[in-house]
Amino acid sequence: MRNAALAVIAILALAACNPSAPAPRTEQSADAVFPNLANASYRAEATISDDDGRTIPMVMIRSGPKLRMEVNAPQGASTIVTNGETGESFIISNAAGRQVAMRMTNMEQFKDPASAWSAELAANATRTGACSAAGENGSLWSRTENGAVKTACVTSDGILLAATDSGRTVWETTSVERGTQSADQFELPPGVQVLDLNNLQGMADAFRNARGGN
Repeated sequence: MRNAALAVIAILALAACNPSAPAPRTEQSADAVFPNLANASYRAEATISDDDGRTIPMVMIRSGPKLRMEVNAPQGASTIVTNGETGESFIISNAAGRQVAMRMTNMEQFKDPASAWSAELAANATRTGACSAAGENGSLWSRTENGAVKTACVTSDGILLAATDSGRTVWETTSVERGTQSADQFELPPGVQVLDLNNLQGMADAFRNARGGN
């Protein structure tokens, strides 16, 4: 299960973070300022694509710095809950017939994808034009890394609509519903067993106990 969770997060990082490295700025107007990706409140449905061309559906729910991602990957369904204020993240899934939440505090690969856009990167991002997706309008931002062009289409209030890597779509938002999101969506389910990935032995013991001590 841990490998499956890591694979899901790797795909999310590719889809949401790759377009975020510095590039020379060519515009100085107000609309050339990269939006804050951890500001709006909304629910969005999207698809992400991995290097093998597999398309994976997901739901992204955000309330400012709090984020919930529901991913239906080939390895199984998982939910990622991240609190940008505390830096704490969990992957919620099923193991041995029970629901567990794997804690991933201070592990870079599990952080909110928006955290990749630091103030320095946002200040140096390049706006290359207008774009649209899922009935929404946005600005297209791009960078070149090792000869590969990476782009992101983002609304003015910070909703990621699409991302490409060397012309290949890696993220595509299909619907967006703005509005206040229920606070309980960003909390752990009642009674869920919490496992700490920083304590791998304890995690192994918990799985062994869940299987009846075998």
